[in-house]
Amino acid sequence: MKKIVVLGAGYASLAFLKNLDLEALGDYEIFLISRYDYHYTSILLHEVVTGARRDARIYLTDILPHKIKIIQDEVLEIKEDKVLAKKQSYDYDYLVVGLGFQSDSFGIAGIKEYATPIVDFENALKLREKIYLQIEKYKKTKDCKDLKFVVCGGGFSGIETITSLAINLKKFCKEQGVDSTLLQFICIEAMPDILPMFSAKLVQKTKNFLKTENVELATGCKILRCEEGRVIVQRNDREEAIEAGLIIWTAGVKGNAVIENSSFFTSARSKVEVDAYLRPYNQENQDKMQNIYIIGDCAALKDAESGRFYPPTAQIAIKQGEYLAKAFKNRILGVGVEAFNYISEGTVCSLGEECAIGNVKGRDISGKIAIFIKRMIEKKWLYKILGIRGIFR
Repeated sequence: MKKIVVLGAGYASLAFLKNLDLEALGDYEIFLISRYDYHYTSILLHEVVTGARRDARIYLTDILPHKIKIIQDEVLEIKEDKVLAKKQSYDYDYLVVGLGFQSDSFGIAGIKEYATPIVDFENALKLREKIYLQIEKYKKTKDCKDLKFVVCGGGFSGIETITSLAINLKKFCKEQGVDSTLLQFICIEAMPDILPMFSAKLVQKTKNFLKTENVELATGCKILRCEEGRVIVQRNDREEAIEAGLIIWTAGVKGNAVIENSSFFTSARSKVEVDAYLRPYNQENQDKMQNIYIIGDCAALKDAESGRFYPPTAQIAIKQGEYLAKAFKNRILGVGVEAFNYISEGTVCSLGEECAIGNVKGRDISGKIAIFIKRMIEKKWLYKILGIRGIFR
């Protein structure tokens, strides 16, 4: 039997597997290779970090039918007709790469040593523990620097993280008998303003909200390096230090390290450029790419109209997986396949657990209606992978 091997258990891979016509593919063995035996909703990792949510995992055995064989192993490298992993190697006839993202330090010195990114569920739990330990540390030292939290990056992830952190850490401090007014939160952003994907009106609403939560914005600050207990930035052509008890890095992501470790692919920033059918494109080994597909954060896909690469989001990852499931069946059955066409349904950014801003189908939204829509988007995904059970999670 021919083998379809899927790498990674993120949004793109699960959307692909959940939409496959398993009856039509009865002559194929289907394997999912994942480092973990669960899927985590990455759009909720910031809530795990800040203690707003205890868990964000769903076990793969609760999601996938028995026809799909789940292998828990860590992928290291992809070669022609073979995937190398920690436990063993795996042959494939068709390969779907949906390995997700990693943090991007952009080569800035000290990021790996002194800043903590948010990259997966286990990492989010460790970061949450670090945050709580800062409070415990302050109770012993009485050094207010221990209560100073710096988030690097004023984009989507950075703003969601710092707002949730400000709200929930104040609650935790009160539980621990620590004066929450001593907490300091600073968001560093190199651009002149935060959240470039939203309108000026929504950005201003966000800034007003951050001010009520005593979050300081350090915009126009280019990060030069991180050192122990501080971030060195360039602001107004001058170098200055921003002190921190804990530094959280949300300033950028790139594709999975497996891509850059695989010389079989031609890649940039751990991403493989793909064509309109989600197959590798502009490859040195182009003739060997016919049965390989890249989806999600490892895929660099251009918008045909603008010529720009689409930003990596859960939304486009899901749509790629759903498209590929149908296209995969049609291609194997010899039916014509249409190109992937992506139309964004909008973006919603949470400001804590009771407020959000967003743009949905061209219309700006904010406040409670925005957070309601965001929660419905989350439920929609759970429904797709779990059915009716997902609504009640």
